[in-house]
Amino acid sequence: MQNDPITQFRQALADAGVILALHSPIIADGALHRAPLVTDRPGQKTAWYRLHLDSPIAGAGGDWRQGLSVRWSMKSQSALTNKEREMLQHRIERERAERQADLEAQHKEAAKRALWIWNHASSAKADHEYLRRKQIHPGIARQRDDLLLLPITGFDGDLRGIQTIAEDGSKRFTRGMAKMDAFIRVDAMPAQDRQMIVCEGWATASSVAELSPGACVIAALDAGNLMHVGTEARKRFPRIDLVIAADADPVGMEKAKAAAIAANGKWIWPKFPKDAPAGLSDFNDWIVWRRSQRRDGSNAG
Repeated sequence: MQNDPITQFRQALADAGVILALHSPIIADGALHRAPLVTDRPGQKTAWYRLHLDSPIAGAGGDWRQGLSVRWSMKSQSALTNKEREMLQHRIERERAERQADLEAQHKEAAKRALWIWNHASSAKADHEYLRRKQIHPGIARQRDDLLLLPITGFDGDLRGIQTIAEDGSKRFTRGMAKMDAFIRVDAMPAQDRQMIVCEGWATASSVAELSPGACVIAALDAGNLMHVGTEARKRFPRIDLVIAADADPVGMEKAKAAAIAANGKWIWPKFPKDAPAGLSDFNDWIVWRRSQRRDGSNAG
């Protein structure tokens, strides 16, 4: 099995963090294929790959959502002939252009679907269960049936997709949207004359905005996107006062610190007292808990 190119290719993808679902076969026809990752929900196909069995045997693959990619060749670079290197380089350049065109088509279609949904939604109701539990205002949110809808944009302001939030807090993004360096704003779009605070989630950003009047607060969707949003903000607004607000869990702290360093910004995190209950993680948790403490104290008095 060690000489089986399909097995070797699957392992090379896994080593790069692109772990395909076990039930997903690899089709080695040189065409671009989408495939599910082990972490994907039913019906999702976050991974992509293509594998050529004609000489030189080689392939490439990655994860659309995380921006991961890897190239693999059956032969080491030093073992390739000059002709094989030339063929491989031409193949790489052609497939890179094809993949970029395919990705742009996905992003365009996702934005089109999102815009239709957004335009056919109503203003969010303040008594939506998620908003009540998080103790935040609807703000820019809209609603369709029982789902909250949040607009995901880039720094150019164009709608890229939508995040939906159900009453139980489960969240989904528009399939195929351009996620890298995208965000959800709490109020106005970022500007170079206002402090910018970047959080992970929208509920956290809404709570941070309450604590930071005058600041522009945005949600980077998740910890993995903090770096992309932070560095893009710094590139567009070189002199802005940029702050990364971390979730106080190991991954959140690690990603926030790395984003702050890369974007030449500051970073903050919620500091919970010793009597805080287990499970608190972000600034929204902190505010909700503090409010409950004040109410309990008032009731006790």
